[in-house]
Amino acid sequence: MKKLISMVTALALIGSLLTGCQSGSSGQSMSGSSADSAGSAAGNGEKVKISFIDGFTGGDGAYMKKIIDGFNASQDKYEIDELTTADEYVKFKSDDFDMLVIHSDWISTYHGDGLLRELSDVYKAAGISLDDFHSITTSYTKYDDGIYAVPLGLYANTMFYNKKLVKTAPKTYSDLVSLRDQLDPEKSGIYPMAVPLTGDHQWLYMTFLTQYGVNFVKDGHLNFDTEEACNAFLALNKLIYNDRLSPANLGANDHLNAFMKNVKDKTNMQAAVALMGPWNYTAAKEKYGDDLGIAAIPVLGKELKVPAGGHNFAVSSKVTDQGKLDGIAAFFKYAYQPEVMKIWADAGQTPVHLKTIEYIKQNPDQYPVSMVTFDILDKCEILPPLYNVREQIKYANETVYNMVIKTPNLTKEQLMPELKKATESAAELAQQ
Repeated sequence: MKKLISMVTALALIGSLLTGCQSGSSGQSMSGSSADSAGSAAGNGEKVKISFIDGFTGGDGAYMKKIIDGFNASQDKYEIDELTTADEYVKFKSDDFDMLVIHSDWISTYHGDGLLRELSDVYKAAGISLDDFHSITTSYTKYDDGIYAVPLGLYANTMFYNKKLVKTAPKTYSDLVSLRDQLDPEKSGIYPMAVPLTGDHQWLYMTFLTQYGVNFVKDGHLNFDTEEACNAFLALNKLIYNDRLSPANLGANDHLNAFMKNVKDKTNMQAAVALMGPWNYTAAKEKYGDDLGIAAIPVLGKELKVPAGGHNFAVSSKVTDQGKLDGIAAFFKYAYQPEVMKIWADAGQTPVHLKTIEYIKQNPDQYPVSMVTFDILDKCEILPPLYNVREQIKYANETVYNMVIKTPNLTKEQLMPELKKATESAAELAQQ
């Protein structure tokens, strides 16, 4: 079964828009239990076991484990067995897990393939509703035939800056140009920012597309074959080669490496500002301490739009055992208490549960990333809920992006053929 969903909001990620769970290797290990065959242990004195899988192999994994362990300790009827692995999606399909954490841009594909269970009854049993979450979540959790996910949090492209080099956080492209003139990178080796080969790169070019007002969805697939999209990509090329806001020819993750002054074979190179995901907050805070500044990303185009991704809980369509469903509802009832859900903000993530947002705002100094993200939630753009969207975007992520950042003085005539190929590839993948 496949269903194409029209775009409600355009965008990020996101790809690496899409990362949010990256870095590291497998955490805890266990094999998934069958959603149907395991059955409920209710009535015989044993706990009902619920198998759960997520991809939080980075620093945020410890915080999800804290939430799960807290639920398991809070009652004696249900037990969630958690597996944390970088192969989350592969293992979910092959090992029949009951519940998973799913990225917002994956929901439409999993829904279309019939892999997710409709959750209206679970919402009701847990005493929650979509009205309990920020309105942006409706665009990727609700479909014509029901609700297929429970929003956990949103992670948005964020600006970190070195207060020793930046006195006032840049808010516009012109501010970055002024910062370049102050830093004098030709002599100092310190640039306003760094454009990486890979690593949050999808969010960077999506920032240009969305801030320039490009509509990049057509007939159920991504569409880059327009002059408007071409001009947005060329603006990114101009940032590097004309305005020299970033050094050229950087490697993987060098937006972070340059900010941390750790670019391989370029010890004098540094970036005063980094545009990246909130999962890098812990490392940046350890490096700079009180000299770390956090703010919304600058306006690089015509208006502020912020690429973002999201994490959500979802349930396998194979789960029919009522004991498991009751346990999952009990978990949601427990997790969506502000004093519990705030643990996700402790990880540097941003909960989208409205009562938790208000709870966190009572102690703003403890949650700097969340506080910045709260202010721009209405400006966030999630990858559109299209079938197979992660495959659709690969040509743009790889071939188009590489051309844009590696070709000095790139022209429209050079770029448009690749944008056409990216669109043709996306249209084909939308039908698979």
